[in-house]
Amino acid sequence: MNTNSTDFACLVTGFLTDYLPHHRCYSKNTILSYRDTLKLFLRFIKEEKGILLNSFYIRDFKRELVIEFLEWYRNSGAGISAANQRLAALKAFSDYAQLENIEYIAPLQNVSGIKAKKAAPKEVAFLTVEQMSSLINSPDINSSTGFRHRVILTLLYDSGCRVQELCDITIADVSLGSVATVRLHGKGNKYRTVVLSEATAKLVGSYLSRYRLYAVGTDLLVTNRYHCRIDRDGISYIVKKYADALHKEDATFPEHVHCHMFRHSKAMHMLEAGINIVYIRDFLGHEDISTTMVYVRADNRLKNDAINALAPKVTDEANLPDWSKDKDLLQFLNSLK
Repeated sequence: MNTNSTDFACLVTGFLTDYLPHHRCYSKNTILSYRDTLKLFLRFIKEEKGILLNSFYIRDFKRELVIEFLEWYRNSGAGISAANQRLAALKAFSDYAQLENIEYIAPLQNVSGIKAKKAAPKEVAFLTVEQMSSLINSPDINSSTGFRHRVILTLLYDSGCRVQELCDITIADVSLGSVATVRLHGKGNKYRTVVLSEATAKLVGSYLSRYRLYAVGTDLLVTNRYHCRIDRDGISYIVKKYADALHKEDATFPEHVHCHMFRHSKAMHMLEAGINIVYIRDFLGHEDISTTMVYVRADNRLKNDAINALAPKVTDEANLPDWSKDKDLLQFLNSLK
């Protein structure tokens, strides 16, 4: 062990670079998610607890600290489901640490024993077709930055991809033939190919011919402003930038727009267009159709709200008779034994 590294730091390195990829065979995206959780936890102990990272040891990784971290995370605006995902990553790290540092198995088992909170069924947040159109068309395509941002927002919606899937798209993954498609690298190290609209294909083709003319197939399709790999935070920044500007112009535009809302919006718009739920499942890359059914339930709620809003305009319920004043009926009911 490097004398300048704590045992906790060494365990984090082994967990992310050896255990998860080689022993558990987790996908890159899953490993990145676990890494982000550990980064967030380290930020918490440094900024909120005032603990120096080079003085934090595995013996300090206790149940009480993890619970406090989860409360801090939820208080910062995260939902119960998001906090449960962070907890799952920390419990997986705790399970690994028990095998590597068996002398701390008792306190680490206490971390592994933390129970996730039950979350209420999550509402699907999405934008209307008009709102999504306004957002996607916000970037000014007369500049290279605006054109790149337009491509990012358009692909995020039209392909229904997850944000990490967008980050990983290479030029070779895009086919602009008679039927334009993009190949996405999804969860579980699985690939799927989805069809792009003609308008999106034209936009991407123009982007490639203008700004990526000398790029090769293994190069990433979209990059950051330094022409390096763009990450999820970078795309989140782009989405927030244009969404905030629209909200300032129009207070009815949703105040909080995140990357995954593009995926939700695409699914809802496909459902509203009458596209079969099985195709939507395959398009989104869901393993189980029960995951996709959340959009059907959301669509049914919208229809129910519309029906209830319409009903008073059609059905007059002001003159319904009061059955409690019907003495014959009351006598009959009271006679039942």
